[in-house]
Amino acid sequence: MKIKEIIGLLFLIGITVYFGGTFLSYFKTGDSFGIPEIFLIIALLVAWGELFTWGTRKEVQKDEMGRAIIKNSANVSYYVVLISLFVLWIIDFFFISKGENYTLFIAVCIAYITKPIIQFLLVKKHV
Repeated sequence: MKIKEIIGLLFLIGITVYFGGTFLSYFKTGDSFGIPEIFLIIALLVAWGELFTWGTRKEVQKDEMGRAIIKNSANVSYYVVLISLFVLWIIDFFFISKGENYTLFIAVCIAYITKPIIQFLLVKKHV
């Protein structure tokens, strides 16, 4: 491991221990989690997931197989997010706010149109 990777790992461990203790104190005092805490938990899960996925094998991430894995995972992630947003919008539209949640509808539209726009821009860049 390079010194940069060791420092990054120690930093990630430190942040996880610090905020893990903070979250445990929430349970002890009976406080509830808010949006920032949920985002922090997700960010820590993503950071640990990246570490466990690639670890010290950065060269694998940059070779042909790594690029194919990243491309496929991005494609699958796009469809998972799109379908999830669409399902949430349908549930919201019919059961919760009866079509008054325009922010969620706009998020569905942005997610739906993102891939074709990015593909168009990349084709124009390479052709």
